[in-house]
Amino acid sequence: MKHESQLKRRTLVLYSLTAALLLAFLLTPAVSEAQSLDDQVNEISFQLMCPVCQGQSVAESNSNLAQDMRQIIRKKLQEGESREEIIQYFVDSYGESILASPPAKGVNWLLWILPAVAIVFGVVAAGMFLRKSGSGRSEGESKESEASGPENDYMKRIEEELKKQDS
Repeated sequence: MKHESQLKRRTLVLYSLTAALLLAFLLTPAVSEAQSLDDQVNEISFQLMCPVCQGQSVAESNSNLAQDMRQIIRKKLQEGESREEIIQYFVDSYGESILASPPAKGVNWLLWILPAVAIVFGVVAAGMFLRKSGSGRSEGESKESEASGPENDYMKRIEEELKKQDS
């Protein structure tokens, strides 16, 4: 009985943590529009991959091309272009491979949805495992207590003695 309540408590905590993580992931605050020019350049350059550097964004790279790209971003922001227009300029020039995160369209939507689906299935599988392992133990413990007569009698005597001392 005590084991079942612990199992329920653990399962509830697991579900609560998962729900909190999903909410935090889905409800991240939007970036403020009143950013400085440097912050906007940084934000856009982190969304673009450096064409000559392996696995680095334009913001992280020190290559000449990345520095030129940051200058282009700064110039376009000063001219009043939006973030989407600037990113589209680079996509038109270099293709969609320039994007740090793939757009959620076409087959790429799988890259966006599969992690969430995997998390949900993982939580469900963990819950089922905990439920089965907990119920298996409680059944096994009750079978053990029924099977072992002398130990069961001994436990009853201890409980009776404890009750007498409490009175």
